[in-house]
Amino acid sequence: MRIYIKLFFLLISATLCAQEITIHKQHNMKKWGIPAGNYSGITHIYNNMYAIVSDKQQADGWMETEMSFLSSGDIDKILLHGWHFDNRTIGKAQDNEAVVYATGHGFFVSNENNQQISELSEADIPSGKALSIPACFSKENIFPNYGFESLTYNREKCIFWITTEQGLRSDVSAPSSPENPQPSLLRIQSFDANLKPLRQYAYKTDAPQVKHTGKHYAFGVSEILIVNDTTLLVMERELNIPKAYNRAKCYIRIYSVNLEQHQPLTDESKPLSELDSSAFISKKLVCTFSTGFRIFGKKNLANYEGMCLGPKQADGSQIILLVSDSQNRAGKAFFHLKDYIRAIDYKP
Repeated sequence: MRIYIKLFFLLISATLCAQEITIHKQHNMKKWGIPAGNYSGITHIYNNMYAIVSDKQQADGWMETEMSFLSSGDIDKILLHGWHFDNRTIGKAQDNEAVVYATGHGFFVSNENNQQISELSEADIPSGKALSIPACFSKENIFPNYGFESLTYNREKCIFWITTEQGLRSDVSAPSSPENPQPSLLRIQSFDANLKPLRQYAYKTDAPQVKHTGKHYAFGVSEILIVNDTTLLVMERELNIPKAYNRAKCYIRIYSVNLEQHQPLTDESKPLSELDSSAFISKKLVCTFSTGFRIFGKKNLANYEGMCLGPKQADGSQIILLVSDSQNRAGKAFFHLKDYIRAIDYKP
């Protein structure tokens, strides 16, 4: 009986959260002439201009686009303005997973290959500047392909925020997966305008819900987004793709965190696995949805990895943009992934 009561209240909670937002339909960016890519990050630059990065680019840089929106908050169209690349990095590009535009600086890009967050100026030239990453986030302390996936920036306070996709080796014994169905323990780190570390918070993901790992599997936090001075959105993603694609699924859950209601870690050297549950910041469900593929059924599989702020609506709601990684429109003869983008209306 307790289990049924708990499930009932979880359903009620999800319904209440869903009433606060509107999830618009997915759009295949191909219809606007956007080329195939591995789009993993997106950021607002100014006015209607947005930058998008791919994690398998030939060179470090970004794609510049212009977006317009309908009165409903949905995307009207996207116009490709061009590519901005550092030609000196051709063939040597890092694994660009996320991007932000920092006023007074330029573009900062998270590089999962070397666990660095580096600045790339608007003239496509590396400035040599980078966030001073604490030693706990070193490349040796992450599990393969579970490093820096997320990056966001508060333009009002000039504060950066980062986290890894899954827990560090010093905090968890193994990555979360169907074989290890445990929540992952993450460190959310902030940095000041001088690119120096500020505060660090402990965050616990949900547990994996997939029962068996397919040919391709990914789990963890794929992006974070600062909405205002107190609200941080965290996108948890679980992707499972069987060998033949049939019954492939991607689950997305977006949570909000009120940073002012929680204390940062006082002893950052202590493993998160040794902390009391009260040390982890609480989270509130904003929305949840899934995409998938069935031979006889829906074919809307989208692996969302990027998230950024869009314009504000007249009613005070905030448009949030999500971009998916299609692995360069990977697939088979009967099905190929698409470069999807989607808008969400959110009221903080």
